[in-house]
Amino acid sequence: MIRDRGFKKWQAASFLPQQWTMLKGIYRDDSKSKKPTLDEQQLEDINIIVMESLNYTLPIKVTIWRNGFFIHFVGIVAKVDPIMMYILIEVNKNNERIMINDITDVERV
Repeated sequence: MIRDRGFKKWQAASFLPQQWTMLKGIYRDDSKSKKPTLDEQQLEDINIIVMESLNYTLPIKVTIWRNGFFIHFVGIVAKVDPIMMYILIEVNKNNERIMINDITDVERV
């Protein structure tokens, strides 16, 4: 009967937990994207759609950029604060505070 070392021979190829977290961080950083720059026409379109949602309680889909990832919210704009530069959007009876500088796209639903 051949008697080998079993799983001990594979231990050299195993990773430490720190190595796994480092690899996960590298994969996460690779999937990040840069924040797109918006021109004047896109900013004007975003402004029109947000104000329509505020005035007529129409649902919209807001795409924001945070830390390299795009996040989508679907809801109705509850408040626009031009001084503090944020909007409140009502999503499933919860208010989400979204900074105006983070908005990359707005669509009517």
